[in-house]
Amino acid sequence: MKIGIIGMGHVGSTLAYTLCLQGMADELVLIDADTEKVQAEFLELSDTLQNLPNQVILTKNDYAALEDAAIVIFCAGDITVLENATDRLAELHVTSKIVENVAPKLVKSGFSGVIISVTNPCDVIALYLANLTGFDKKKIIGSGTLIDTNRLKNQAERENVMVIGEHGESQVALGVSDEIAQVAAGIGWEIYSVKKHTAFGISSSVAQIIRVLQSDSRELLPVSAYDEIVACYYALPTELSLENGVERRVLPLLSDDEGKRLRTSIITIKKNYQAI
Repeated sequence: MKIGIIGMGHVGSTLAYTLCLQGMADELVLIDADTEKVQAEFLELSDTLQNLPNQVILTKNDYAALEDAAIVIFCAGDITVLENATDRLAELHVTSKIVENVAPKLVKSGFSGVIISVTNPCDVIALYLANLTGFDKKKIIGSGTLIDTNRLKNQAERENVMVIGEHGESQVALGVSDEIAQVAAGIGWEIYSVKKHTAFGISSSVAQIIRVLQSDSRELLPVSAYDEIVACYYALPTELSLENGVERRVLPLLSDDEGKRLRTSIITIKKNYQAI
């Protein structure tokens, strides 16, 4: 399978390394505006592949090579924007401009596969990318609250919990106390405060989405997808396929309070989109 990665920062490079280690791609197309960074990652991944049983063809900074790619991951951004911020929305004025630059190149490439958008603010950027490319919104998904769900599972120390709604401050944690939800929601910021980025958790989450797409297992994942009724991207348990992207979305049974918080989260995402 050919997979493209647009944005070779902390997340993109970690994801490329993960896909090589796990043998999840036959070919990787590595794209970034920083040509020296792409070259450095190309060289280091080439070194890595010498130690692996699986071989991966590496291509760098060639949008035309995306024409027959099955999946493209959009994770371009500038994490330094968050140095004085307390909200992922702070990235929007930078990442929206990156989308405006990348979208026409994606269209021109002839790409017709599934896009996984990781760039923050995740739900807003997924919709902006869909609108600017004109691609089928069912084939553009955001990484959503899968990473938030993983963090919640770790804090709750059980598997039957989930986060839905925005990948951001208005996220809705299901099945836990407010205290646990608050601690879990702060994990990303705790990591960032020390490392000045996060990469391992989100990269492995994206790898899991790719794995589900590849295997056609139809496992439900809390990813961000388009809701035609509210004209917005937000996360719900979602069934995916490589052929069609989003197959169906499942709204969990919610309490009155959880339902209210989900509606508030959707309103927040829509308001943030208007800030572009």
